[in-house]
Amino acid sequence: MADDNVGAALTGLLAPGNIDLNNRPVVHNPDGSISTVRSVGMNIDGRETLIPTVYGQSVLSNEDALRLYQMTGKHLGQFDTPENATAYAEQLHEAQAKQYKGR
Repeated sequence: MADDNVGAALTGLLAPGNIDLNNRPVVHNPDGSISTVRSVGMNIDGRETLIPTVYGQSVLSNEDALRLYQMTGKHLGQFDTPENATAYAEQLHEAQAKQYKGR
């Protein structure tokens, strides 16, 4: 489910994410910020896959996030290169910051 708030083209997108971006868990960080779509990019079967690390009320380690992805198949998008995945992750982060501000 691509987020309508992410306006830039999804360069290199191979498969859209399959997570509801409008209903993400919110983790309150010690510095007062929040995390909703913190992610890690991993090459899985030749696709740079953005795996969310926010689950429930916590931020998972990269290893635990990978295990959860392997169990559920849930991701934020799959891209042709790490650079394109990172560019989208940054756009998504900014869009989510605006959407969830004040929550």
